[in-house]
Amino acid sequence: MNRLSLPQRFRTFRSSFQFKLFLRFTLFSAVIAVVCGTLFVLHQIRQNKSHAVQMLQLQAHALADAVRLPLYAESTELLQAHAADTMRLPGIRAVEIVSARGKVLVRLPASLPYSREELLSQTAEVHGHPLSLSPEQILAGEQDAPGDLVGEVRLYRGTADLWREGRRLAALSLVLATVCWLFVSLSCYLILRRVTASFNTLMRGLEKVHGGDYVSRIDIVSDDEPGRASASLNGLAESLWQREQENRRLHAELMAAMDFEIASKEQLVSVNLHLEQEIEQGTQARQELKNLVQQLPLGIVWSDEQGEIEYLNSFMMDTFGYGPEQAPDLDVLFALICPDAQYREAVLEKRRAAIAAWEQGNQATFYEMSALCRDGSPRQLNCSNQRSGARIVDIMIDMTERELLQQQMVRNQKLESIGVLAGGIAHNFNNALTGVLGYISFAKKFLDPGHGSHELLQQAEKATMRAAGLANQLLSFAKGGAPLRKGVPVAALVEESVQFATKGTNVSAKIELPTDLPPVFVDDGQMRQAFNCICINAVQAMPEGGRLTVRGRLVSGERERLPAPLCGSYVELSFRDEGSGIRDEHKSSIFTPYFTTKAQLGTGLGLATVHSIVTRHGGVISFDSQWGRGTTFTLYLPVFGAESVVAQHKPYPPAQAGRGNAVLVMDDEEMIRSLAAGALSEQGYQVTVCASGQEAVELYQQALDSGAPFLAAVLDLTVPGGMGGKEAAQKILARDPGACLIVSSGYSNDVVMQDFHAYGFCAATVKPYNPDLLCRLLDALRQG
Repeated sequence: MNRLSLPQRFRTFRSSFQFKLFLRFTLFSAVIAVVCGTLFVLHQIRQNKSHAVQMLQLQAHALADAVRLPLYAESTELLQAHAADTMRLPGIRAVEIVSARGKVLVRLPASLPYSREELLSQTAEVHGHPLSLSPEQILAGEQDAPGDLVGEVRLYRGTADLWREGRRLAALSLVLATVCWLFVSLSCYLILRRVTASFNTLMRGLEKVHGGDYVSRIDIVSDDEPGRASASLNGLAESLWQREQENRRLHAELMAAMDFEIASKEQLVSVNLHLEQEIEQGTQARQELKNLVQQLPLGIVWSDEQGEIEYLNSFMMDTFGYGPEQAPDLDVLFALICPDAQYREAVLEKRRAAIAAWEQGNQATFYEMSALCRDGSPRQLNCSNQRSGARIVDIMIDMTERELLQQQMVRNQKLESIGVLAGGIAHNFNNALTGVLGYISFAKKFLDPGHGSHELLQQAEKATMRAAGLANQLLSFAKGGAPLRKGVPVAALVEESVQFATKGTNVSAKIELPTDLPPVFVDDGQMRQAFNCICINAVQAMPEGGRLTVRGRLVSGERERLPAPLCGSYVELSFRDEGSGIRDEHKSSIFTPYFTTKAQLGTGLGLATVHSIVTRHGGVISFDSQWGRGTTFTLYLPVFGAESVVAQHKPYPPAQAGRGNAVLVMDDEEMIRSLAAGALSEQGYQVTVCASGQEAVELYQQALDSGAPFLAAVLDLTVPGGMGGKEAAQKILARDPGACLIVSSGYSNDVVMQDFHAYGFCAATVKPYNPDLLCRLLDALRQG
């Protein structure tokens, strides 16, 4: 028996079942060792880092307690000494001590170290000792308030020692994992060698039988399953040897018969193979062309000389709703999409001219046509025709959305220009109304309630407030009303608006909103105004009763086409009424300010305001209406993608002692300045007026320098051509952080008016304001 060389024996072992089992057990044990070692090292590193952070936090709080008095006195020498002591602690790379005003008093070293190692930092605030409570306060259940903020300390610790410890742990884990892996691998090899001995003997016998050796027999090593299989295989080998002799004789006879048949069929097979290749290539080319035409974003119609339609692509069926069953030929198709006979004849004439132009010089001629879909919606098409052999190809490009987008762009430009004009008019109108309303209220004080003019002044005051409401509606339409957006559940807004509009009417409402509809990212006040306008319009369109249906769903640009220029996820809301609808000649003007077909019911600002609000929120509003069949308004509102953040407003700060009764009033309107001066002087205030923010800053600085600061300053938010209230407030607060500032503006929806605390103001008053209201506001600030 020939002995195999060492490389041959290795190759045989590598292809054996024993080696495959050994390899799997070895790899599995290696993975277990690596995973356990890695998890152990990561756990230890995380614990070491957490311990270092806790120690650094304790050191920071200890330093904060130690420097409380030196920091309060701003004693740089003592602070330097404490910082130097802290720098001697293990791992500390830098120390900073900062005052309450943000001034860095001590920094060791002079600049923060910029090394490649990661720095851990901890900050501890330094508060003064809390004030003790009186016995009465203790009995009342009050608790000690924290002391005033004196400053803070910052410690920076290096992580080089942590990384060294981590590398040591990784090396130790690697050694232990390697030892464990070698031990497990050796054990697996010895066990598998013993287990697979009988199986290997059986496999060697099978290989001999497979190689045609039916004479040799397999040695039976043991009386187990492989041994019994070896005995059966020996019997099988004897039977196969006998059958082999018979098969050789039959094979010789069969080969002689097959040689003749193969020779006669070789030529036929060659011809069939060539023919199949040609058929397959033609079928593949036709299928690729059909797939390409199916995916084109335009309509394709193939027809023969008699007008019979051979093919309609998916765009035609999806867009118009007609398939080969409804439109078997061109005459039927054009009768469906162009029901007007005269217009259809004009379109067919253009089509014949386009076909003739192509036949004369392969020149494509385009013509426009208006088509009607199966659902009644119109489409604007740009068409051309070509001839391909006996077929005529109609190409129809859908231009509907492009036309709508152009109309929307023109409408948005018009509304934007009108919005700027409306905002300016409303702002000036509010200033004038402030003077009218103020002087009316001022005049009422000098009349006895029983005087005949007192009732007339009250009616004038009510009329002025109605005019102020109209001005606010103009501001909502204009650009001045910046929305304060947050996550708002849309179902609550819709139900409130529908109930408000249909209450006391003979109109029924049906709301179909999914329970899982996400919140929208809108200003709830402005969106409530928009929903109210749409619902009121729907109720007014059904004076004899009907149903208002509101539906909603979540739409996404990834799954369906959205109106341009939307992309992403939106909530689609549709408001459908059963009223008379909108005439075609009025459709292009419904969003135009002051355009209305119900002059006795409204001013024409409702839908213009809705369009402005929805557009300002990044959404789109569209409508679908047919005369006599009702109207559907569809709104697309952006989905809220994060948790809403509720602004935390500070309470009104009390006026500082020693400020007296001096009040500064800044407004660009002379009438408002005179009104404020008269009304406040009547209440005992010393009033100083100015016309711009720059004058207000200078007057405030002069009052500070003289030692008689103002109790409060009323600042107009917008000053044309000059510094407004927001900029003036920043400059005044830089000089006097304790200043009491009141913002005043006719833009009630402005972000500064809605969140005045964020801009340093204590309060806000909307124009037109009542002088009594302003006096009460100043009294509240003075009393804290």
